[in-house]
Amino acid sequence: MTLHLAIVCENTVGRPICACGEHGFSCLVRTDFGTWLFDTGSGQTLLGNLDALEIDARQIDAVILSHGHYDHCGGLLPLLQKIGPRPVYSHSQIFSERFWQGQHEERDISLPYTRSELESAGATFHHLDSFAGVAPGLYFSGSIPRLEPLEKGDPHLVQRSAKGEGWLDDGFFDDAALAIETEKGLVILLGCAHSGLINTVEHFRRELGDPRIHAIIGGTHLGPASDEQFAATVDYLKRLDFDRLGVSHCTGQVRSAQLYVHFPNKVFFANVGSTLRS
Repeated sequence: MTLHLAIVCENTVGRPICACGEHGFSCLVRTDFGTWLFDTGSGQTLLGNLDALEIDARQIDAVILSHGHYDHCGGLLPLLQKIGPRPVYSHSQIFSERFWQGQHEERDISLPYTRSELESAGATFHHLDSFAGVAPGLYFSGSIPRLEPLEKGDPHLVQRSAKGEGWLDDGFFDDAALAIETEKGLVILLGCAHSGLINTVEHFRRELGDPRIHAIIGGTHLGPASDEQFAATVDYLKRLDFDRLGVSHCTGQVRSAQLYVHFPNKVFFANVGSTLRS
């Protein structure tokens, strides 16, 4: 199966110069069987960047959401308002309320629209809480088992307790990723990898019979990770047979540069305008 990926929203811009960066992520996925938009960014740059990249938004058959944060789901409503009704694939907990917690403040980072608002604009939700095929050769992870002990998640990301009297670590049961089968091997597309890069890759390997990995692309959430988690991720990647690692978004500039030092012939910066064909 042939595959064409194009990064539409990301923190930085590679090309063209008329595109814009934002804190968010979105990637166009085109195969022999259809065209999908994986995440929609925050909504600030999606439509403009689609135009800048000369992508006809009307060709998008469906939207797939990695998790319920504003910087991955914020473009969904304006996209639907532009192109009309579309299927939307996600975990059922995509609408959970969630926050970023600093030393002196909490900031709401939830999906910024209600389900009814999105359905009124034409969204038809298909909730996939466990591993499932979306189309031939295209797989949605569902909830990702947390087996790697060092991939503990970001302590700044929280949810309210059931009684609303305190804060709990966000378990990110809705965190998901995509895998696409190609002739060169599996391409894994990450939103933020809140479950951890190792956990995500190993989940797909278990579900799909240990295929060779061609590429891993997207947000790795290694930016805020501990040095121990980062070192474990590097060791894992050194043992993994893979060709490309496209770092984006929550990987952060420092960790992206460090990964490039470790894997200079494999790492590339997957910013707006970056493409991968397989």
